[in-house]
Amino acid sequence: MSIIIGSLICLLGGVGVGSFLFPLKFSRTWKWENSWLVGAFFMYVLFPAATLLLVIPQFGEIYARTPLKDLAMIYLFGLVQGTGSLIFTYGTTVMGLALGYSLMIGCIALFGLLVPLFGAHLDRITKLDGMTLLIGCAILILGIGLSGWAGWEREAVKKESGTGAAQKKLNIPLLVVVVLWSGLANAMFYFTFEFQQSMKSLALTQYHVPLYAWGFLNTLPFFLGMFTINLVLTAAKMVKDKTLRNYWAGSGLGREYLLAALIGILWYVGQGIGYTAGQSILGPLGVAVGAALLMGTIIVVSNILGVRTGEWKGVARATMRKLYMAIVLLVAAMSVIAAGNYLQQIVFEVA
Repeated sequence: MSIIIGSLICLLGGVGVGSFLFPLKFSRTWKWENSWLVGAFFMYVLFPAATLLLVIPQFGEIYARTPLKDLAMIYLFGLVQGTGSLIFTYGTTVMGLALGYSLMIGCIALFGLLVPLFGAHLDRITKLDGMTLLIGCAILILGIGLSGWAGWEREAVKKESGTGAAQKKLNIPLLVVVVLWSGLANAMFYFTFEFQQSMKSLALTQYHVPLYAWGFLNTLPFFLGMFTINLVLTAAKMVKDKTLRNYWAGSGLGREYLLAALIGILWYVGQGIGYTAGQSILGPLGVAVGAALLMGTIIVVSNILGVRTGEWKGVARATMRKLYMAIVLLVAAMSVIAAGNYLQQIVFEVA
């Protein structure tokens, strides 16, 4: 039952992450960096600290007994992913939700699924959960690639009509850098669960922290690293572009702050709570399996939102067929991965 619950939690987490940038579409007077920094404070500082106080009130003692190098490594991973999250947000403003999510999540999938599998669980490749993860990963990448192809064709249509984000000519070399760095940097969160095991052992054996909750110990130092880099980079951009004054000047401030807070809420509920809790009860390959379920759902949700908000208006039927086929492949990939993990843990190992 825990395998099913963990899978469902990761799927719901994908809904949150897949829609967390949606509020940016309704921003009127702020630049994206204004909204992002406020949202980052909620998702990286306020919510992780509040969650630890509620779920693991003795987290301070656990941190004090954790080797400093482990905490420093988690913080360093957060610094790296902080640049990735900023680049991810920038990428969606340049490429649109559909194309941006497809290309960047595709790279995150490659790093986030395969590195934990081959780096920490090589023995699982010959078992059902490992084999189905690889098969599902292949289907997932195929679906993401097809989604990206459809998104590229959509951008061409928008460029011809002179509407939407495609009024700006896409800089291909810059696009490649954005996609690759976003993919590598945004996989750091998954790595912390595999390669930082000291706190997990301490929390479970000596402080009797519930199995679903141990992952939250990684979030605060990791997210503080993310917030540090986001604060530095966005503040520098706001000073350069003279957009810092947007926080106290202009109209609709209440609305802008509310939208920015909503960005933080959606992301944290999805990634900070959904994935963190879900992966912890998914078995030996929980990190990779949870990432696959999370990212597959992200692409499905972002594409559906793109259709609903008019991003795909005016494109050819053939392009829409590619998009719908991509969604089918993504759902199939998640089904294969979840079913294989369930059967391995419940049927084969119990027997």
